Amino acid sequence: MIALLGASAIFLSASQAVINGPRDAFKTCLKEASSKAATDKVTADGYAAYVRNACGAQVGAFKGAVVRFDMGNKMSRNASDQDADQMIGDFVDSALENYKYRTGANAATKEAEAAKPALAPTTPQPIPASQPQPPK
Repeated sequence: MIALLGASAIFLSASQAVINGPRDAFKTCLKEASSKAATDKVTADGYAAYVRNACGAQVGAFKGAVVRFDMGNKMSRNASDQDADQMIGDFVDSALENYKYRTGANAATKEAEAAKPALAPTTPQPIPASQPQPPK
């Protein structure tokens, strides 16, 4: 029984190792691309495209590893592709939020919204009592 548990643990850690290498390479590339984006003064709106372009090879390797892992766990090809795209999107979104924080893009957006003139509330014109209301 203990041998079966040990073998299961070894198998699971080995199957996770298939994803760890590409994931770590993708995360490293995200960090490097984020630093380079800050020096190139990339806007927050263009950040995702910049990172996906800079880390294209790592994105492909990570997606392939996730799809293989998911399909090995009896997921369909379509579900595996969606899962991989969702994981990649989560990594990029997280890196974008970090990038906005480090570059002050969130503060600039809030300042721009605060600088917009507030619209005065419109109130309907009162109808004098001497004017008859049209029938409804």
